[in-house]
Amino acid sequence: IEGSNPSLSAKNMNDNLSINEIVSKSFSYIFKDIKKIFRESFFTVLTLTIIFNGLYFLVLKNIATKFTFFIIFALMGLVISTIAYKVHRDILLNQTISNPLFKMFDFTNIRYLFYSTLISSFALSPIFLKYYLDRNGMDTLLGADSRYVVLLLIPTIYLAFKLILILPKISLNKSVSLFSGKEFNNFSGKLFAIFLIITLAFIIPTYLIFAIQVYFLENSQEFYKFLKPFFDFISFFVSYLNYATVFAALSYSYKVIKNN
Repeated sequence: IEGSNPSLSAKNMNDNLSINEIVSKSFSYIFKDIKKIFRESFFTVLTLTIIFNGLYFLVLKNIATKFTFFIIFALMGLVISTIAYKVHRDILLNQTISNPLFKMFDFTNIRYLFYSTLISSFALSPIFLKYYLDRNGMDTLLGADSRYVVLLLIPTIYLAFKLILILPKISLNKSVSLFSGKEFNNFSGKLFAIFLIITLAFIIPTYLIFAIQVYFLENSQEFYKFLKPFFDFISFFVSYLNYATVFAALSYSYKVIKNN
């Protein structure tokens, strides 16, 4: 509109993103029909369980190498990306993906994993840097105490959430320009709050499953060995719900941008 204030328009667009609404829609998407979600997620969760237990077996037998860990985590990343692919396209295109595992090695899925890993690695880069400094006995960085490196998490996480809405865009096979500045959104703070709320909501069931596992491990190791795959399946199902809720939140937030 001629004569409009760009900063005011950006502020109004930012105000249109309601944390309560996005969180409510995201949980509703997951829990409105939990039986349907369980049916749709069964093979994905089962695949994650098999991959994880395969790694566990290789570690127990001292067969696992660094390359093994890389392959296993890459496979798990590809499986998790298929969850994103399914959720994004369901919400944004109303397209039902009956078995997203068939998209596991699809170029779009690999591209999604690449960008999501890139954004996550950038967000957590101060932790990696601190680990490197500690590993090499370096107490200072550029003359400053290395303990303060973790404070860099504030800007890196902020910038990561300014870019995170490119992920639904990638799932729609759209091109992105990561370094042009055009992909930055105005919702970074709200997106972080949404992510935090969803993550905290799944901490209690995750902790309960972990506590039960510890109980059986301490009191009945033989019985626990028998039950471990079952506990892993339940744990990954809870993780699936967590991932799907986050991806739903990204989808609904992306729709806000598209509609403004």
